[in-house]
Amino acid sequence: MFLNSFYDAVSGVRTGKTVTFHNARGEDVELVVHEVVEPLKQVDSPAAREAAFMVEATAGYPFKVTLPAPSIFLHPFTTVTGAYESVEEFADGAIRIERQLIRDILSVARDTQLQFDFPLYPYLVDPAWVERFEARGHPVADLVDAAIAADTAVLEGIPDGVTVALHICRGNFRSSWMCDGSLEPVAERVFGELPYDAFLVEWDDLGRDGGFEPVRYLRKGSTMVMGIVSTKTPVLEDEDDLLRKMDVAAGFVGGMDRLAISPQCGFASVMVGNEIDEGTQWRKLELVAGIADRIWGRSAR
Repeated sequence: MFLNSFYDAVSGVRTGKTVTFHNARGEDVELVVHEVVEPLKQVDSPAAREAAFMVEATAGYPFKVTLPAPSIFLHPFTTVTGAYESVEEFADGAIRIERQLIRDILSVARDTQLQFDFPLYPYLVDPAWVERFEARGHPVADLVDAAIAADTAVLEGIPDGVTVALHICRGNFRSSWMCDGSLEPVAERVFGELPYDAFLVEWDDLGRDGGFEPVRYLRKGSTMVMGIVSTKTPVLEDEDDLLRKMDVAAGFVGGMDRLAISPQCGFASVMVGNEIDEGTQWRKLELVAGIADRIWGRSAR
């Protein structure tokens, strides 16, 4: 799991806090996550070891290493009591550690791609979460400012030529999710200000996620990766319907050359995977590849 690229690298945390996801059957699904009990100290660099293995195993084929997006450290309900005076102090320390983890990764895999996953923004557009934050004295506008600053700060020192991407995940555990809502309220800041080469966005359920209009704010030089193939359901999407969705998004962003396509998330963000069999997973990956070939591959030949 991408979070373990960070939390397995530090001391001062334990698992014991429970968070709640929601599924299509209207059920709550609980997951035990990390909580901070002491000031963090780096004690390992597991992602660097994994990157070193990948360098040998892939023989030069591109791969990426994924870390948590620093803005998630600023979640107002993060438990830091007894370890830090505030969530902000915790986030500052976590970002410093994550920068070192990045240096460790790049020391063994200079040409890797870096992806930062599960930023705070889906919480900041979900009406239920916004109500909770505001009720506890956390203005959403201030949280957006802090999140943008954190997701920018972590990139400090990354050399030019290293591709950096941000995956805007809405939660992915046993075919359930955590956040609903259109990204429209934060899109101009996120897609227009953050200096990432690519944004991977979940749009597998337009009823929950809103339409594609937010892509119009995509900054020059960046790519919007459309996560329109679901990893949560075994239902195989219709290829023509996916092509129509890509056309709609291209109309907002100014051309198909600014887009890419992918599954919305992983098929198993944790050891317990989603409710989807292996054969269907392969068919969905083949579907993504087929769409990409129809849009970009054949036009390039």
